[in-house]
Amino acid sequence: MPSPERRDARADSKPGLVPPWAVALAVAAFSAGTVITTLVWHSVRPDPFDVWVMRGQEAAFAYGGGIGRVVSITVAPVVIAAMLASAGVAWWVGRWDAVVLALTAAPVALGVEIGLKQLVHRQRPGGPDLVYPSGHLAVASAACLTIALVLRVTTVPSRTTAIVVSLAGAYVLLIAAARLVETVHFLTDVLGGAATGIVVAVGAALAITVLRHVARASGSQPPPSRQGR
Repeated sequence: MPSPERRDARADSKPGLVPPWAVALAVAAFSAGTVITTLVWHSVRPDPFDVWVMRGQEAAFAYGGGIGRVVSITVAPVVIAAMLASAGVAWWVGRWDAVVLALTAAPVALGVEIGLKQLVHRQRPGGPDLVYPSGHLAVASAACLTIALVLRVTTVPSRTTAIVVSLAGAYVLLIAAARLVETVHFLTDVLGGAATGIVVAVGAALAITVLRHVARASGSQPPPSRQGR
């Protein structure tokens, strides 16, 4: 039976959930999201840039509004399927930290998005709906990045991983286009949603990594010795 030291060495040799590029991406997303949030904070009127983009959105709605609605309703089943598939692959190779990430990142992104809507309180002109950030983009972006983080720590071939991640990224762009074509969101709502999903996915991965190291350190400590009186 392998010693505790050998088991710890094997665990340490496994790649971490959060590569440097993911941290850099999350920092960039957080910075961009902070700027956008400041611009739209408690606003009821769109900024000039959103107004300009909305003109194109309204023109596109006349041709593709129905298609956009159909695409948008695929988010829930696609994200659930991605969660289960990622968790299944991670479970197959014994990466329980990746299993937890696969099953929690998207739901946490949804919860954060709901909270941000109440906090930022951006409303559409003439209506009570809260639109920032886009929930569809928050959840889809979190699921997409989670797929990338999970697959890189498994035995899935790098070429297969690249194809799957590319398809997931293309799906996120498709959802972004659908929400814009539907004219239910301004461009800044969509960008804020994507930033939210990225930050949540990386934050969840970092939190799981820290908890994993803490649990491992606690389990590897020898029990206190009993000294005779």
